[in-house]
Amino acid sequence: MGQVRTITAHFNGSRRFFENSIGKEFDFTQTTGPYEYLLGALSGCFYLTMLSIKHAVRWDEVEITVTGTKRDTAPTTLEKTVIAITATGVTDKAEFEALADSAAKECSIFNTISQVSKMEITISYR
Repeated sequence: MGQVRTITAHFNGSRRFFENSIGKEFDFTQTTGPYEYLLGALSGCFYLTMLSIKHAVRWDEVEITVTGTKRDTAPTTLEKTVIAITATGVTDKAEFEALADSAAKECSIFNTISQVSKMEITISYR
């Protein structure tokens, strides 16, 4: 059986938040709601998947900006999701791009979201 992840969400008249198994709390606000957490989870999953794939390319820093556009009609799932990767100090750009392609095939959250959303990856370098 695979890894089990659990959060507990709490909703009352004054606060909406969820917590993980160690009690770390994450608030749902007007600017950090469910979709921000989903897009954040996608960025983390994508990066950690890149790290888990055997590769020789090295880099100093990677910044991932994820933009999701929701549909106007119900169900308002994501219609388009763009993962914009900015990498600094990359030793081999072609290998880095191949690594990102492989991560797209292996990242579980990327593949889950891709069932309802057109996925796009862009890579730029500093």
